[in-house]
Amino acid sequence: MKNRLNILIAIFICLVVQVDAQTFDLEKYNEEKEKILNVVINSTQFDSVYSAKKVFFVESELLSVETPLVLKRKCKKVSIVEDSKQLTGKEYAVLGDFTMARHNPARVRVQITIMPRQTLFNLSLEKKNGRWEIVNHLIMKE
Repeated sequence: MKNRLNILIAIFICLVVQVDAQTFDLEKYNEEKEKILNVVINSTQFDSVYSAKKVFFVESELLSVETPLVLKRKCKKVSIVEDSKQLTGKEYAVLGDFTMARHNPARVRVQITIMPRQTLFNLSLEKKNGRWEIVNHLIMKE
């Protein structure tokens, strides 16, 4: 009986440590994601496809209204809304792709669609000297 209890306690401790490590990884991932998206929305490349002063993102699987990310463009907080119907007549962005390694990312790919103009904005970023820099971008207009 005592051996079984010790085994159960050991299993419980291992599970707690594993969950804590996963939470830490998610926090680090979100920190990098926040840095990257802030670089993107404050870039001259973004300025060339998004003309409104206030940036709105419509919720997607990659960016939700409950996100812990703090996104700002020129000191103004970015708003994330649930539905594009809330933005009738306004320009907004949709994060369509965000591809980054979970551990020690050095490169990332970001894809944003600017609506209602349906402009596709693709970017590649690299981490150089601890900072994210845009190394390539492509703008496709319909």
